[in-house]
Amino acid sequence: MRSDDPRPRERNVNRISTLGAIGALAIAGGALAGCGGGSATGATVQSSAVTTAQGATKSAPSLTIATYKTPEDGTLISGANNRTLYVLTADEKSSSAHEKLSTCYGGCAAVWPPVLASGTPAVAGKANASLLGLTTRRDGTKQVTYNGLPLYYYVADAKAGQATGNHLKDGFGLWVGMIASGKLAPDGSS
Repeated sequence: MRSDDPRPRERNVNRISTLGAIGALAIAGGALAGCGGGSATGATVQSSAVTTAQGATKSAPSLTIATYKTPEDGTLISGANNRTLYVLTADEKSSSAHEKLSTCYGGCAAVWPPVLASGTPAVAGKANASLLGLTTRRDGTKQVTYNGLPLYYYVADAKAGQATGNHLKDGFGLWVGMIASGKLAPDGSS
């Protein structure tokens, strides 16, 4: 071949482009595999819940719903890491064939991450297994319900046993903790 023939150079460019694309995909895959760690934000909680839901088996519940007692609000139900669980009162009005549906998506779900599980959670403490259920979210994930209402965490609850979202009204609606009997928690601030 002649030195002014462009074909060998084109092949080298194609090889370099192909290798570059493969390398970029490997780096992107590694970055995605490394995602999910970090702080105690709602996004991490939701990511952890989704990971737990995807990795759970039928023989072991992916989550345990438990209870803890507060002097202000009574015996509240809790989820992962003993974090308080809440209901959105607007969900009470949303139903489809006897199941309450979540109305919290997008920005709402970033502040109030849904409690996700692949199967019905186990119970501990005074939590009532007969009140547990699942509802299907728009994206197909399963959200845990208690007494028929979808459950959520609150990202501002930074540690176990906090209930800063109880009777909190924000731009998404009124949020209330739930007691073990399946009733809405009292407003402990009064």
